Amino acid sequence: MKLCTLSSGSKGNCLYVESGSGALLIDQGLALRELERRAASIGLNLNKVRGIAVTHEHSDHIKGVEAFCNKYGVKAFISPVSAAAAGANMKVRSVIETSSFDLGCVIADMKVSPFRLPHDAAYTVGYEITDGKTTLCSATDLGFVSEATGKRLARADAVVLESNHDLAMLRSGRYPPALKARIESNTGHLSNDRAAEVACKLVTMGVRRIILAHLSQDNNRPDIAYNATVGAMTASHIVQGRDAVVDVAHQFEPSLLTEI
Repeated sequence: MKLCTLSSGSKGNCLYVESGSGALLIDQGLALRELERRAASIGLNLNKVRGIAVTHEHSDHIKGVEAFCNKYGVKAFISPVSAAAAGANMKVRSVIETSSFDLGCVIADMKVSPFRLPHDAAYTVGYEITDGKTTLCSATDLGFVSEATGKRLARADAVVLESNHDLAMLRSGRYPPALKARIESNTGHLSNDRAAEVACKLVTMGVRRIILAHLSQDNNRPDIAYNATVGAMTASHIVQGRDAVVDVAHQFEPSLLTEI
């Protein structure tokens, strides 16, 4: 299995996952032309994509879904609750909506299994994706990691984990108090410190790659998020590059396509 982050943050999210001759996207929150430009810049063939797994209805995750599905002739897998909440904001005609959403589906020979996340949307999920040999979990847009979610993530070889904000930057920043409180809440976003704590636990349970994602443009920086997690790992006697590899997903540039 291979993956790359095409965009990660409040201005658009899109994760590309490939296995064999097919691929899928987790979310598509970019303008189609920009997505195609980024894919071309790293030699990525979007014609391999067989479907999109949508996490929730917020615009930075769905605003490019309709255009992609219509051009590439694929379907979006989305909770009926999220689809209803999106309403006119997502006019995708090729949508997999099913009462058995929580049982998952198969896209490009990969088993796609959703799991609930605590976030202030109508219905937010993370995804566990496996091709029978490798397992990836993606959990962004969540206020905290429950015991059940932690156990799910610990089964993966690689985890895309939200590391949204530096708490000091958030508290001293320009956001209004109500927004700061929302972000810090259990239905908001994971801070760097919380993400670092979770990452350390996951590595001790066998996860070998952590991709820090959904960083705030205003309240975080890639180096701060990275140092928070690697610093916590070092304090726990976990060696970056030996025991696990930590990467950071960026908002405005794609990562390279890498094996997991």
